[in-house]
Amino acid sequence: MYEPQRLHPLSILDYLIKNIYSLLKGLLPLFLVALADAGIRKWFLLAVPFLLVLFVVYGVLYWLRYVFYLRGQELRLEYGVFVRKQRYIPIERIQSVQISAGILQRLLGVVKIQVETAGAGNQAEFVLSALPRQKAETLREILQAGRQIPDQAEQVPPAAEYRLSPRRLLLLATTSNGIGVVLSALLAAVSQLDDFFSDLNIWIKIGQYVENLAAGKISMFILVIVILFLFAWLISLAGSLIRFSGFRLTRDGDNIRISRGLLEKQQLTLPVKRLQAVKVVEGILRQPFGMLSVQVISISNSAGAKGEGNVLFPLLPHSRLHHYLQQMLPEFAVISDIKGLPASARRRYLLVNTLPALLIAILSAIFLPWGYLAFIIVPLAAWLGNAQYRSAGWLIDTDRLVLRTRTLGRVTTIVPRRKIQSMSVSQNFFQKRLGLASLRINTASGLGAAVVQVKGMDERTCQDIIQWFSARSAFYQ
Repeated sequence: MYEPQRLHPLSILDYLIKNIYSLLKGLLPLFLVALADAGIRKWFLLAVPFLLVLFVVYGVLYWLRYVFYLRGQELRLEYGVFVRKQRYIPIERIQSVQISAGILQRLLGVVKIQVETAGAGNQAEFVLSALPRQKAETLREILQAGRQIPDQAEQVPPAAEYRLSPRRLLLLATTSNGIGVVLSALLAAVSQLDDFFSDLNIWIKIGQYVENLAAGKISMFILVIVILFLFAWLISLAGSLIRFSGFRLTRDGDNIRISRGLLEKQQLTLPVKRLQAVKVVEGILRQPFGMLSVQVISISNSAGAKGEGNVLFPLLPHSRLHHYLQQMLPEFAVISDIKGLPASARRRYLLVNTLPALLIAILSAIFLPWGYLAFIIVPLAAWLGNAQYRSAGWLIDTDRLVLRTRTLGRVTTIVPRRKIQSMSVSQNFFQKRLGLASLRINTASGLGAAVVQVKGMDERTCQDIIQWFSARSAFYQ
């Protein structure tokens, strides 16, 4: 590791695929125009093999010139064919080291390793796309050893482990909240069809089809919606099974290690000292089963990317939450009950939900066939507003602040006082009349600032929390 090291030759293929894909994505309209013209198409097809050879030659030269090594307390990288570049990364700045392996990488016994720092934005500081597993594990151990704090090494709990059983994996996938994401992706994909097939008029045809359904039997309209949601649920089910298969979490000293994945095995290491907050998420589909998931907010970028790396416990019984937090993250474990909002805040939650629902129902009844059925959403909105009021609350547990909110699912955020970046209290005209206010806190994360806000809190309570937060400097002296 202390002498210049090259990557596995498989990285040449990874480099070529990545760059050719980027080129095709950026120049696809030009390629389509070139293929449409017979004269240009002839020269274009002759040039493609020549360009591919140039790409391969450049990829091999890039691989030969790409080396990394450790020198002192720095991780150094040298690369570039025509212009030689050097990058130096102090080991103490490294936030996380993530190891993953796709199908081809596993067949050849290599892995991809990502090294991230706090200042890398939403991208890893650098990526070693193909490295022998033993060499990658050695590099990770060296980088992690360089980040340990000796004063804290004796205070950490012993190694602990959490695994996701096949039964819970199936329940996790079945109750996933990814249906909305899948539907959004399907709509985005459909919206791109008009760009490539201008004569298709896909949105006009969809509009005509929906209009015919609305004018026909209501049962057929409901059936189409059910089939659409079932299709999205099946895709979400498959995605969850692929992402979280083989999930394993261990607490080893000052680090949390997570490994998961079916097609691509991923290994993520998170230093506990980099964790900013813990979120207990009780999804609307999982709460009736007494299940929840636990996520972390971290200044590591991999912990926030795509909403996947931040999952600490994908599925956990509510009754076991305190036990697992005490075992894995005692720094964030609380035992007291949440304090609710004053009764005067209930009206705000009811009005904010029912008034828009009532307006939508009235407009639907006027302009749509069978639109009067939309009035069913009014009592549902009232029920949701009441549930949001009953769920919202706060708690100060020694040096931790706990805030609970609900949109659809219930989310409880646990933040140590020293991890809060800023705190503010706001109050509108209606809140002022009732002696209420909104409390907002910001914590750092790999993608910027993570914001938690509770509306309808007692004004005096908000001021007490502000004073508790302002006293943190004296607390740590």
